[in-house]
Amino acid sequence: MISPLREKRFFKEMSLYDLALETDIDPARISLLERNYRVPKKDEKERLAKALNCRVEDIFPNNGDLNA
Repeated sequence: MISPLREKRFFKEMSLYDLALETDIDPARISLLERNYRVPKKDEKERLAKALNCRVEDIFPNNGDLNA
């Protein structure tokens, strides 16, 4: 199943690198967040949502929980 974060990035036609430049988050970290290998920090959630022009809940519906 594709994560909401990855789906939003795809439909915005942004690469990991593009999103990294907009958020100042390492592209490797974004990739880990997309694959649910890491839990995002609050400020990361906010920066990603702002860059993707959506709400935090749209890209992290389970609040970023690894087990959800």
